[in-house]
Amino acid sequence: MTETNRSICLTLPKSITKQVSTCANSEHYVTNFLQNALPSNDTDSIADELRKSLIFAKHKSKWNKKRRCRGKLLTSRKRMQLGLRKIAVAAAAAGNSGMKYVDLLPLNQLWLNYMRQVLGTKDFNQNVPRDSTDPHWENFNQQLMKADFHGAKILVVGSKCPSLIGLSGIVVQDTKSTFKICRKDNTIKTIPKDVVILNIYLDELKLQFFGKDISIRPTERTVKKFKCRRICEL
Repeated sequence: MTETNRSICLTLPKSITKQVSTCANSEHYVTNFLQNALPSNDTDSIADELRKSLIFAKHKSKWNKKRRCRGKLLTSRKRMQLGLRKIAVAAAAAGNSGMKYVDLLPLNQLWLNYMRQVLGTKDFNQNVPRDSTDPHWENFNQQLMKADFHGAKILVVGSKCPSLIGLSGIVVQDTKSTFKICRKDNTIKTIPKDVVILNIYLDELKLQFFGKDISIRPTERTVKKFKCRRICEL
């Protein structure tokens, strides 16, 4: 270290520091400074001026706040590459373990309990409105359309495509345009919503609706207001 750098780090001599007066309270320091700096005619109003509240002091700057680091969501392509949207298919002939209909029966019971909470009833056969004259008819349909159908038992009773009629199973994936169901023979079938009429089974109660009415993503369906339509076409 050079001689110049050492002199910079030394403490100030007492001949200089004894002339400097410090205050523990910042307000007292400002008051003393103003009394020494301002003319004697203005020193009487110092206390009154310091009592005033400044408008900008009440509003804190937003730029000083630390921004939270939010993680980036996965893109659709990344999800496909990671296999997040793939359904495991049971291959009985190859002996591989996959999705089986028997393993999904507890999921169906869980879905029925969920529907009891959504519809606010313990017995589907007694507390479900039967026709449009019932005052609870509109509310019941709104809650049914907004529900999540993962785990529901469905049956295709009508379709523009004859090969889809009669397909039944438990829903394992509900997308915007399709249902993927697991059938009793442990096969996975994809059912397009736009071209089918479906039956949903709530225990012994059977409800029928057009798949086109729920051709919406499940997350968007929960907040959508459905309109009551008298005539529906496939």
